[in-house]
Amino acid sequence: MSGYRFSAYVIRDIEGWMAVCPEFPDCRALGATYEQALANLRDLIRIYVEDGLGDDEPVPRHADLSFTTLSF
Repeated sequence: MSGYRFSAYVIRDIEGWMAVCPEFPDCRALGATYEQALANLRDLIRIYVEDGLGDDEPVPRHADLSFTTLSF
């Protein structure tokens, strides 16, 4: 599997790190380190894509993604 690009963001919580892929709403991975969370997310995305391709589902793609911070 190659040629795919997905967005990801990583946040730290009390248990470690959590990586999230917005293209797959249920796609979240934990890790003790930042790098481990991303590696776990990469593995999870690979499973989602390979499973979807096997079922002839389109791979989600976003033309543009914007990340911002909201202040209150």
